Amino acid sequence: MKYPDIAFEPFFTWVNRPRILYAPGVRKEVGFEMSQLGGTRVAVFTDRGLVNAGVVEMVLAEIRDSVLELAGVFDGILQDARIEVINAGAAFYRSVNADCMIAVGGGSVMDTAKAVNILIGSGDDDFQPLADQAGLWEGARPLAPHIAFPTTAGTGCEVTSAMVVLDTIAKAKLSVTHPYCNPDIAMLDPELTVKLPAKITAFTGMDALTHAIESIVSTGAEPIADALSLHAIRLIFKYLPVAVRDPGNMEARGYMMLASAMAAMGFGNTMTGGVHALAHALGGIYGIPHGLANAIMLPHVMAFNIIEERVERFRMIADAMGIEVGGMEPRKAAEAAVEAVKGLLTTVGLTQTLKDFNIPADREALQPLVELAAADGQIGYNPRYMEEEDILTLYLQAN
Repeated sequence: MKYPDIAFEPFFTWVNRPRILYAPGVRKEVGFEMSQLGGTRVAVFTDRGLVNAGVVEMVLAEIRDSVLELAGVFDGILQDARIEVINAGAAFYRSVNADCMIAVGGGSVMDTAKAVNILIGSGDDDFQPLADQAGLWEGARPLAPHIAFPTTAGTGCEVTSAMVVLDTIAKAKLSVTHPYCNPDIAMLDPELTVKLPAKITAFTGMDALTHAIESIVSTGAEPIADALSLHAIRLIFKYLPVAVRDPGNMEARGYMMLASAMAAMGFGNTMTGGVHALAHALGGIYGIPHGLANAIMLPHVMAFNIIEERVERFRMIADAMGIEVGGMEPRKAAEAAVEAVKGLLTTVGLTQTLKDFNIPADREALQPLVELAAADGQIGYNPRYMEEEDILTLYLQAN
């Protein structure tokens, strides 16, 4: 289809800081690239699961073979970037006298490393006061040399200047931004994703799809993000089922990594919307993995957001999904996009209901979840205003 006549804000900014290197085996360049950034003694941040799976060793071997000195490995990162783990990571970095960092992992690892680097740069010991500020732009300066190796194709944290951290005491996810927190270089090596279990491949891929769709319909949508996000949708619909079915398919793994990065560059400039707000609350209170929470809520929020002002944007989304939209009424095309998402969830074997996580289905029990979602910073970018009653209805629909 032709790009339709659609409006966007006449003024917008575009930021995309990290340099991206892509190739199967690109990790071999880590020593040279880090030395070019001025790093010599590297601390590696990761999680124990990736250590046990042998994925981290694939990067460590290249570090040992390079001019870099390995200061140590911090593998205590858990699901979600937790403030207490961030603080421990900064203490570790200082204790081993590191002067640069490498993150090897998914969104939780990469967001933790971002926050650790901010603490190192600020000289602070506790990330909580910084997280409470949310926007850390005033007086911000470049941070220690930082390279990221994503091991999932979904979060796109390797290319965004924001992170989501979990306050385990308040049971809330906090979005924090900093102009230099993203890595200096994002190394996309699909060989590092081959050992990813099918279920995690599926829901991290749906996370990337959510980023792309919400970027396109966001109140901050603009043409540069449209281009990246629409192509990300094309790649995800083509290659996510292949990556889930055939984990060793390097073409599918590679295209999924690229789709994830493209979708993240899109939403990193336009923000997301209601899906993310509702998913953050589900993760904060009930611990549902972020990509899976997004996957469950995505079709429900999409259907809610089909409004006149955004219907042509949903039609573009349907076209990118491979739906023949020629001659189709825009609203019918938008509704077809919602059904296509449900079909993809079935194809990749993901649940489509919150019942599997014992989420309550009564109004009173859901109220804390509703209030947390309503206070989320991303909800303001949703194309249709969400009342608390709307949020409650969407949770009930997904149950």
